[in-house]
Amino acid sequence: MAYSIIMAVVAGILLTLSVILSFLSNRFSSLVAFCALCATGLTFMLDISMWTYIFWGIAAIIVTTLNFMLPPHISSSRLGLGYIATAALAGTLVGLVVSHAGMVLGAVVGAILGGVAYSKTPQGKLLEFPSSKFLNYLCAKGLPVIITMCISGTVISILVLAFTVK
Repeated sequence: MAYSIIMAVVAGILLTLSVILSFLSNRFSSLVAFCALCATGLTFMLDISMWTYIFWGIAAIIVTTLNFMLPPHISSSRLGLGYIATAALAGTLVGLVVSHAGMVLGAVVGAILGGVAYSKTPQGKLLEFPSSKFLNYLCAKGLPVIITMCISGTVISILVLAFTVK
């Protein structure tokens, strides 16, 4: 039991770190979130399907690879990332109340609405909403945030389930 609690604490720390990294435009935020998900698998408190780990692992690898393929000025940019990440996190948490699919949908809708909200600010005018420039930037910044928040939501649901089921 003590080992499970230690792994749950490690998962919580990695989860927090991944959310912080997603606000900082870090390329590895989704991989850190996936490590948190793997730490929940080491708690031995729940039997989680291996397909959950495979799916989110592949998604994290794809997003990280795409981040390395982006031009440096795009991958290091933080324009509107606070709006996108905050809205995606809020959408994830609201969707988590409904279901796992609701969590994913909430993250996607949140990231889109966060990008639109930022584009309406004076600093966001350079994204030229609605345009292909805006859509490209939203995909470049929103997809890693969406994957990170969805993995984080999965970790939260596993931890809550692990410590409420007797």
